[in-house]
Amino acid sequence: MNNYGTFYGIGVGPGEPELITLKAKNVLQRVSVVFAPVAGEGRASIACSIAGSYISPAARVEHLLFPMTPDREVCERAWEDHVRKIVRVLEQGTDAAFITLGDPMTYSTYGYLLKKMETLYPAVRTITIPGIPSYLAGAASANLPLAQRSEIVSLVPGSASRERIKELLGSSDTIVFLKHTSAAGEIRELLQEMGLQDRAVYLRRLGFPDELITVDQAQGLPDREEYLSLIIVKK
Repeated sequence: MNNYGTFYGIGVGPGEPELITLKAKNVLQRVSVVFAPVAGEGRASIACSIAGSYISPAARVEHLLFPMTPDREVCERAWEDHVRKIVRVLEQGTDAAFITLGDPMTYSTYGYLLKKMETLYPAVRTITIPGIPSYLAGAASANLPLAQRSEIVSLVPGSASRERIKELLGSSDTIVFLKHTSAAGEIRELLQEMGLQDRAVYLRRLGFPDELITVDQAQGLPDREEYLSLIIVKK
């Protein structure tokens, strides 16, 4: 029998604190330690800015740096280091949570930690609490039904190849581009090439005071990188 505390993976939604689930709120109010991802040294945690009001004042918040690099070896080392740091808390019998933007099972850093935890510490009890993903919040903000009847929806990361993106634009009824920032210009070119520029909805920083929704305007799609943004193409 092990004495590990429970590890919670919590999705805090796209940006608006009121979109956090009651289950997530209840867990955040009682765990002793909350781990939050950051993209660089000295940078603030966006997940913390969303969930901060729900975290117990008595809880300790620790930031985990996730390197923004395609070097898999560097990332693997960081994920393993983070898991070991989390387990140092759990082995004291203390519950801990990792918070992440959107949903923890959709293009999330949590997925990498979960796999490492399952491999290195299979005795740890892990509970994952879903969050509202940005594309569902975006569809709601734009009053845009994503799928009806037999329509097909595709989630496409910007890291997909141009050929794959073009294929999905042709075969899907609704295409959602997530983590597209580095490919924004190329996506806009493809939409214009395929005559879909007037079908694109660009959404940025959903749930934040500077939220932006641009409907049916190809010129609204940025050429530069825009973090916390997505594109929905409804054909």
